[in-house]
Amino acid sequence: MALTGSSNYKSALGSNIQEEWIFELRNSTYTDGSVNTQYIRLGTAEVGSGATKYHPFILNSPTLRESIDLKNSTAKVGNITITCANQSLSNHSAILSAEIYGGARGYLNRSVIVSSRVGGHTLDIFNGRLKDVKMNNADTVTLTLAVHTPADNISIPEHQSKSGNFFPIFYGTGSPETSTVSSPQFVTDARVFPVQVDSLNNDEYNCLLHKAVSDGRLHYPVQDQYDATNFPLFVPMDEANNSSTTTYEGTTDSNKNIITTDLDLERSYKLRPQTVSNASSSGSSGTGDGLTVLNAGNAYDSSGTSTSATLSFSSDQTETISGVYFLSDFPKENHAISELKFNITHQVSTFTEQDGDLLITIRILPFYNGSSVGGSSSQVQYTSTQSQTTSIFDLTNNTTFPSTLGTMPDKIQVSIFFANTPDDPGGGVSDDFNSATVLIKDMFLEITTKIDPPVNSDGVAEKLSKISAVTGVKKLYTGADGLDKSFSSGAVTSILDMHRDLLYRFAGVTSTPVVNNNKSYSDLQTDRTNWFCKYYTNKLITLKDLLKKTQFEGGFVHRFRPSDNASQYIYIDDSMTSLHFIRKEDIRNMSISITPMESLVTKREIKHEVNPINDKTFVTTTCTDTTNNPRTTYNIDTKENIKTTELKILRNKIGDTNMGGTRNNGFANYYNAIEGNPKLILNTEIINPGDSSEGRDTSSSYFYLMEVGDICEIDDAHQLIAPFGQSFDQKQFIVTSIIRAAGSLKVTLREL
Repeated sequence: MALTGSSNYKSALGSNIQEEWIFELRNSTYTDGSVNTQYIRLGTAEVGSGATKYHPFILNSPTLRESIDLKNSTAKVGNITITCANQSLSNHSAILSAEIYGGARGYLNRSVIVSSRVGGHTLDIFNGRLKDVKMNNADTVTLTLAVHTPADNISIPEHQSKSGNFFPIFYGTGSPETSTVSSPQFVTDARVFPVQVDSLNNDEYNCLLHKAVSDGRLHYPVQDQYDATNFPLFVPMDEANNSSTTTYEGTTDSNKNIITTDLDLERSYKLRPQTVSNASSSGSSGTGDGLTVLNAGNAYDSSGTSTSATLSFSSDQTETISGVYFLSDFPKENHAISELKFNITHQVSTFTEQDGDLLITIRILPFYNGSSVGGSSSQVQYTSTQSQTTSIFDLTNNTTFPSTLGTMPDKIQVSIFFANTPDDPGGGVSDDFNSATVLIKDMFLEITTKIDPPVNSDGVAEKLSKISAVTGVKKLYTGADGLDKSFSSGAVTSILDMHRDLLYRFAGVTSTPVVNNNKSYSDLQTDRTNWFCKYYTNKLITLKDLLKKTQFEGGFVHRFRPSDNASQYIYIDDSMTSLHFIRKEDIRNMSISITPMESLVTKREIKHEVNPINDKTFVTTTCTDTTNNPRTTYNIDTKENIKTTELKILRNKIGDTNMGGTRNNGFANYYNAIEGNPKLILNTEIINPGDSSEGRDTSSSYFYLMEVGDICEIDDAHQLIAPFGQSFDQKQFIVTSIIRAAGSLKVTLREL
């Protein structure tokens, strides 16, 4: 967004300026600078006099280096090193080295303000801390000044239980299920966070939470079962405890929230089969159509009874023809099954007997360990039309299904038989045909399971808290939302707001952030609409590492501006307005290069969507640029210039499969616009410190106020050199690197 200089400082920027750098080193007594002993003042030239003088002790030409890495969405500010004559200070009765370290006032790790001084007017360009002092000999002292950001040296999460487990951090939205034992529901929509079991106090699971919740009902995974997106299925506990508490381990602490559930983990749910071999059509042994099956998959799809498979039978022969489904890959529940029912919803929509008899039988046959078991009541039969009905088969009935009590079948065979017995078979006369149509609308299991305590030899059940089935449960899952915005209202949903909340909540950065190139935070929010986040951790991590990961996945750079430590976001909008217009008379020593071919990423394999059970990503999206087609244009081989990236925070806006579209449509699009095609790289020295607007901006901009992230254009009408025979017309550049020194400004510009 460019530095903000005073009107006097701007007016002083001209072609023949004399720039000095002045340094104010503040000590442990500093309040407002009104007392001269609160600081040491140094300069590249002598400024002022007496006790407030900036001492001309600096012997080298100090530089300030700033850069941004667009490919990794990081920013860097280099240290400033000054070598000083070790001489007497006018405002202290000591030489420089003695005052800095040997005196009563502390300077190490205290603030240092560096300012540019032009025509008697100043502009702050660096706000850091004194990090290192070195005496080279008796005559010189070297000082190292480094940036200090509020996010330094912070690890999160912050709060622990008495056992040492961390209360977690969650970001994003959850979605709980509502199934109960009395009213089982299909469980296909849960979006949950893992919560650690901290203790079994009071004969309950005590799980650590991130905040106070009223929708935190705990869930248990359905083993090896997944929804249509391959997200695992979860079942809520029957004990519908939604509310957390802050009273735990003998204390009440609003930062330490827990939620509980019963040790038996009783739960109930409906589940459609994961793997199905469909019914097939079968021809007749005589005249007629036999059995025709249409839309076989509608018998078990998620639409329930709104769609159906159609089994149509027509024959004049004595024969039995069947359509068969084999259902498999059921969950292998490792807790006791108290209820297991197979439901099939069906209808006999047409039934015609014109010669003899027709019998329709729907039979259920479960398999255990490769063998089938069944009995007379495992079927229903019809000799006429039948309105829609649901037949329920109790698979725990050991009379009907011997030796199956309390176990899940390996597979279930569902057979729909058409047994035709005409009085006068054959002949091919249509009015002798028997026919029927059966609609299969839905098939599913109802499962109720819980941990049952073993019974001792004396007939007394073992205490649940002592058995391995209970103590082996290390985590459960909640459908509650993640953290609310600390800087506003509502839950954090976007990856951008997650980043800001981390800064606000853990680093105390409460000011409204600024954005590069005169953009606003709301502009960036708009461009990151629906860039949803989902993140959880109960493991110790540095705040800076998490911020960097969030920046990368969110497609923005964050830094603390070295001039004032303001929180700043840098990104590239789909349409950017240039701040600086560079003419050939403004620069010297320009070099132009092209990003090397090996740095191009022309195909992206993006792994995303985290499984909360094992923290592994399970979805892969492949993105290429079919708009610009760089793989063909630049003769890139099949295995070359491919990058695999794993996203652990961003849960949508992964990017278009044709990532050559609009830049901010998603992660892949954004980074493709940066590194998907060759870009011009300009390195040059700015020799004009003054007006950089070329009369195009009424607010006016200045070269010496330039920052990384600023957008520039080259005056194509008076360009210094044609870049590889091209014109600079319609090309914009972003400042990716700046090297400042007194009276010198060198920049690196990267083509957008």
